[in-house]
Amino acid sequence: MKRIIQYLILLLVANTTFAQQDPQYSLYMFNTLGVNPAYAGSRDALSFGLVHRNQWIGMPGAPVTNALFAHMPLKNNKMGVGLEITNDNIGPKSQNYFNVDYAYKIKAGKGKLAFGIRAGVIAFIYDWNKIEYKNEQDGFLQYAYTSNFTVPNFDFGMYYNTTTFYAGLAFAHLNKASYDVLTQQLSDSVSSRMYRHSTFTIGKAFVLNNKWTLRPSMLLRAVEGGIANIDLNISAMYNQKIWAGISLRSTEDVVLTLEFVPNKKIRIGYSYDYNTGKLRTYTGGTHEIFLGYDLQFKNVKMTSPRYF
Repeated sequence: MKRIIQYLILLLVANTTFAQQDPQYSLYMFNTLGVNPAYAGSRDALSFGLVHRNQWIGMPGAPVTNALFAHMPLKNNKMGVGLEITNDNIGPKSQNYFNVDYAYKIKAGKGKLAFGIRAGVIAFIYDWNKIEYKNEQDGFLQYAYTSNFTVPNFDFGMYYNTTTFYAGLAFAHLNKASYDVLTQQLSDSVSSRMYRHSTFTIGKAFVLNNKWTLRPSMLLRAVEGGIANIDLNISAMYNQKIWAGISLRSTEDVVLTLEFVPNKKIRIGYSYDYNTGKLRTYTGGTHEIFLGYDLQFKNVKMTSPRYF
């Protein structure tokens, strides 16, 4: 009975409260490409990253996300390109993203304004064997134990940054691809549609002295027909090596974040999400790990230290 209750809570939280179809990241300030294609090429290097997120530990079928990305500047940093591969699992559903990014940059004031597009596909796999049926003769089982289908995806974003400030606005799933889970075909089904996601990010670094830097940031995400979520974060950097911060999320989460920057090339990040609402009874929290590596180009000067 407890396991059934946990599944019901999982589905309720994932589909009703969040109304969010894409992976959620607590370390968005370290992984901006994951939320905005216009960020491609912004690190002045060939930048690689890995993300692993294990959400709601202890709850069966809870979301698990793995992401791999790479991006780099082109044409004297006037353009940027990127590649992203993401696997997001929740319950019987596996959602796989394969996307390429392109950004075009122009000078604007003290910084640069970039316009980015993302194009790719989302491959879905539904494994109904992961569900325990009370009645094995249920008519639902006649369709298939596994459903597979792929839909196209298009995103657009804008990103402005200086050495100490950034702001971005991104729109995901502009084409609003629809699909039928059972027939495994594209359809006009409203219940199986990829809804548009709008994401606004902003952050500012305040250099207090040669040892300490303070960086407040915010992420606001709204899903078409759903509830908007907001993340408020404040981080402090010591000696250009260690970031430590705390985030408050409108979904009753408190998030602790850490990042270690041993040199110009390597970044290591970790976050722990603790839910302060009723969900805390059923989960041991959420862990997220980020690994980043920047390969510097010859004759290209990298901004150091980097705050975003």
